[in-house]
Amino acid sequence: MREYKVTMQEENVLSRILCNGCGKEISPDRADHFHGEKTWGYFSEKDGRQDSFDLCEDCYDKLTEYFEIKMK
Repeated sequence: MREYKVTMQEENVLSRILCNGCGKEISPDRADHFHGEKTWGYFSEKDGRQDSFDLCEDCYDKLTEYFEIKMK
C-alpha cells in the first residue's frame, strides 16, 4: 500500500510503502519489494476496478510458495 503526501505545489509525493500482507513498512531505498497493479476489464466481476498492492520479500515468498506451476 502506498501512501502519498500532497506538497505545496499540489504534487503527490510517495511518503511510505506498507506491505499489504503483513503491514510492515518497506523502505523503498533499502529493500526490494513486489508491486502489483491490475485494472479489471469487461467480462469480470470487477469491471473497471483498479487494484494495486505491495508485498515485502517474505510475503511474496509465502504467496508464491503455493503456486502449482513454479516460476523460473
